[in-house]
Amino acid sequence: MRIGLFVLMAGRHGGGPETYEIELLRAIARMDQRNEFIVYCTGDYAVDAIGVRQDNFRYQVLKPALRPISIGLTLPYLMRRDGLDFYHATFTPPPFSACPMVFTMHCISSLVHPEFYPRWIAMRLNHLLKAGMARCQHMVCVSQTTLEHVHSHYGIPRQKMSVAYNGVGSLFQELPAGESRSLVLESLGIDRPYILFIGKLQKHKNLVRLVQAFDRFRRATSSDAMLVLAGKPVTGVDELELTIQRLGLKPHVKWLGYLPDSALPHLYGAARMFAFPSLWEGFGIPLIEAMACGTPVIASNSTCLPEVAGGAARIFDPLSIEDMANAMADVDGSEEFRTQLIAKGRVRARDFSWDNCARSTLKAYETLGYQLPS
Repeated sequence: MRIGLFVLMAGRHGGGPETYEIELLRAIARMDQRNEFIVYCTGDYAVDAIGVRQDNFRYQVLKPALRPISIGLTLPYLMRRDGLDFYHATFTPPPFSACPMVFTMHCISSLVHPEFYPRWIAMRLNHLLKAGMARCQHMVCVSQTTLEHVHSHYGIPRQKMSVAYNGVGSLFQELPAGESRSLVLESLGIDRPYILFIGKLQKHKNLVRLVQAFDRFRRATSSDAMLVLAGKPVTGVDELELTIQRLGLKPHVKWLGYLPDSALPHLYGAARMFAFPSLWEGFGIPLIEAMACGTPVIASNSTCLPEVAGGAARIFDPLSIEDMANAMADVDGSEEFRTQLIAKGRVRARDFSWDNCARSTLKAYETLGYQLPS
């Protein structure tokens, strides 16, 4: 068969969806060296980021650079010219489809809570997500929670959907704690215990309440811990900075910006705990990355996070600053509890791999006639 893969986030510091595209395509390439795959992407940066070089994979960089034209016109033309049996839209679909489509739904937060996003981004994204739901022959959801959200909010039949959980890459593993602390000190200047958050800095990540809970935790426990934030700023950054300043936390909060994956295992490994306070997630890849690196996790009870954590995290109410602060104190104040969470997290992280994600995705392709080579 000839299968198209339309990727949008690879090579663009796109957070979870970027990780998904890169790791999924690499895993598919490992499993299928017989069927032909054409990867349609918007720049050479995507080709470099994915990095698959084998005979049955080829890349088509869309032209011109103006994406409304290249995605809206060039892509449908190329799909028809290339004679695809079907294609997989891994983030959003193009405005027009020239053949049957599999569509990945990562999250419906922009649809349910458009206030989390800049208005023009929410309008464009939501238009494409609705088009993907309406036009796809099969939808792949990154968690069971996301599948149920799509079904309950939009009435998509469950039999038209399946779950392919995200994975955790082999890069994320436990490293000697002393080595990680030394490297974090040397490269980032962090010389104290710290609570870590990794992810895009967006409104629905709930970082203002995280900072407020951190302040309450410090005052209640007299801890000298820092709060370390790593991620690309997107929305709500001004309010976050004002909160840090108002609470007098500037000496105790370190903002690292975007970091490459290669820097993250040591950052996770040296952390006192990893905090994930999101109001809405479709999956939450950093949660299982932290577990794989041997870091105890505290996480919101919102949407899919209890499903993904699987009992291996200290869960809290993301709307309660007190509950979040208590979760920090529980983990920081008990080595026995920390050890329990680390052990449970280590086991839970093994449930998620990109090979498993690819197998579930290829199973979804079978609804359009695909057969995995034996």
